[in-house]
Amino acid sequence: MTTWSKEFYIMVLVFMLSAMLPYLGINVNTTLKIQLILIFCVCIFVIYISVNHSFNISKIADSTVSESPVSQAPYISSHSSRYELPEITSLLSPLSGTEEGIIHILSLIGELTDCTRCSVYELQGTLNIAKRRYLWTKSGADGEKDVFHNSKMKMFPWVFSSIKNKKSVYIRDITSVKEATPDIKLLQAQVKSSFIAIPMIDDGDVFGFVVIADSQKTVSLEEEPYDLIFLSELLRLAIVQKKFIDEISLFKNLINRSNDYIIVIDRNTSKVLDANETLCAQAGYSKAEFMSMEPDILIDVVGNFWRGAFFEACGSSYLDVDSSFKTKDGKKIPVEINVTFIAHGGSEYVLAVARNIIERKERELMLQKIRDRVELALNGADLGMWDWDVATDELVFNARWAEMLGYQAASLPPNFKSIAGMIHEQERDKVISVFRGIKQSSPFFEEEFRVTTRNNEIKWLLVRGKATEFDNEGKASRLTGTAMDITQRKISEDHLKQYADKLQRSNEMKELFTDILRHDLLNPAGAIKGYTELLLEIENNERKKTMLERIQKSDNKLIDMIDTAAKFAKLESQDELEFSIMDLGDLLRNVTESLRPMLESKKMEVFMRFSGVHSSSVNSIVEEVFANFLTNAVKYSSENTSISIDIFDEGGMWKVAVSDQGEGISDADKPYVFDRFKRVTKKGVKGTGLGLAIVKRIAELHHGDVGVENNPEGKGSRFWILLNKA
Repeated sequence: MTTWSKEFYIMVLVFMLSAMLPYLGINVNTTLKIQLILIFCVCIFVIYISVNHSFNISKIADSTVSESPVSQAPYISSHSSRYELPEITSLLSPLSGTEEGIIHILSLIGELTDCTRCSVYELQGTLNIAKRRYLWTKSGADGEKDVFHNSKMKMFPWVFSSIKNKKSVYIRDITSVKEATPDIKLLQAQVKSSFIAIPMIDDGDVFGFVVIADSQKTVSLEEEPYDLIFLSELLRLAIVQKKFIDEISLFKNLINRSNDYIIVIDRNTSKVLDANETLCAQAGYSKAEFMSMEPDILIDVVGNFWRGAFFEACGSSYLDVDSSFKTKDGKKIPVEINVTFIAHGGSEYVLAVARNIIERKERELMLQKIRDRVELALNGADLGMWDWDVATDELVFNARWAEMLGYQAASLPPNFKSIAGMIHEQERDKVISVFRGIKQSSPFFEEEFRVTTRNNEIKWLLVRGKATEFDNEGKASRLTGTAMDITQRKISEDHLKQYADKLQRSNEMKELFTDILRHDLLNPAGAIKGYTELLLEIENNERKKTMLERIQKSDNKLIDMIDTAAKFAKLESQDELEFSIMDLGDLLRNVTESLRPMLESKKMEVFMRFSGVHSSSVNSIVEEVFANFLTNAVKYSSENTSISIDIFDEGGMWKVAVSDQGEGISDADKPYVFDRFKRVTKKGVKGTGLGLAIVKRIAELHHGDVGVENNPEGKGSRFWILLNKA
């Protein structure tokens, strides 16, 4: 094996020497042919030496033919091979490194041994499985039947043990073997007569074996095995050579199909030795054009990255992240170049792997635009930006954040510890506990707190953000957010609060004044009412009684105005009411009953057109709405007419509607009937103009709505209010 290893190194050396042919001006295709011819010649020489060496071994059988399970292989005498040097030369055709050449050698073995099948198996999976790679069969023989193909070698313990130990297996007559080993049983099912297995070795390791089945010349092979040895060795070399060529071809294909641009340059001559297909396709130059390119043109196309200054400055390799290649049509391709300087065989070479970074450049440009827009938005919103790595306490921020704290960006310590020291002592523990307590389920946070700036100025900050990373324990390990200076807002809020307090006190004074005013006005009005009623009882003069009745009406109107104005003033100052669940039907019936005398005076009737319970969340003051609707219906309707009350289901609300048969309201006046001191028509009916304004305010306090429309059933109007269901 040592002999073959040395001979293999001779082949590699010859091949490497042939790799220098392009420097002599020979193109790549011619170089490849010369390399193949040189390899074949070396193979011829090596095999010739090897075979002659084998002929001088006195007991060659011990190293080439191993024991069978039945008997030892007989002693094989030294004998000359039938193949002379000219015939060996003819056998090593250009096909010997191809699949066709391997099949050709198998056919020679088949003809020599006069066998049925001749196969080559490759051991896979740490030599546990045999896979058939090549097969030759005699004309008319069955080539499908194969016990070894894709079989685990533990099924053939004796055969596999021999091959693993680099020994051949030879059985002259399989049918006469009586041993009941697993190997024999399987072989007897496939092989009719003889069986030969020869291990194939490369670099000291078994990589496969050759199987010769049903040879008709077993006796001759025992006496003269040299031809078989020669052809087996020739087959092994052909397979090794094919593997070598396949690996070179695979490597070449990978280089050519790489997404990167790959170029090899002789640093001394500035000549291109190789360029992959990707570079050629993108640059627009053929490989031949690259290899014949003059140095000044080459520098214009790919730059001068192989020059000595780079080697002296960067050593054996360097990376240029911002360079460019120029195409044949003058277009520039931005690239990132990884350059490696290589010394070999007394010469210096440069391998450059360049990557097209046009997409990266576009993304970088897009990211820069996004950064500019974000920075513009942050500046426009007067926001500071910060990012805190909790584990390292590193804090990254923009200039506005530093400015809020009274610093220049370069002078503010880049850690949270320094920022925490600026937080007002009354709020520091709370803010830090909020940051430390953020969970993955609720990563967002928002806090308002005071800070003491570098100039000892107190500022209010509004900090919003999100925990973007968490550790294995679920604790926030990275926080990102914004900060806004809300000092002026806080000052304004304080002013507003003070103003609200003053307004509240003003409202309280207003209510007090209203109560006092109502009390003071009602006292004399009540006295007038009492004296008027007393005078009417004792006065007999009709003229005086008429005058007293006018005084009584005016006084009643005054009392009504005072009560109505007081109610409206109180409602205007209220922001909310207390609600309870009530039946709207009961409230309507109570109000109607209280107005019975007024209804009877005008001979009017009220129809309740609803049934069941209509529960609503209301305040009892809502009765004022129903009373106002019914009172207006009576006032503005003729005698002997009727009033209809309906309750409609409006989804989440009840719609209470009161319809009359009066003169109605014009469309032009409808938008103003609920305004204060607006009375769209008088026609002998006098009022304050506050009744419907009170109705509207009560509806607002109930989070409802009011309106008026024409009576859909004829003459008159329909007033309605929307109230929430309970």
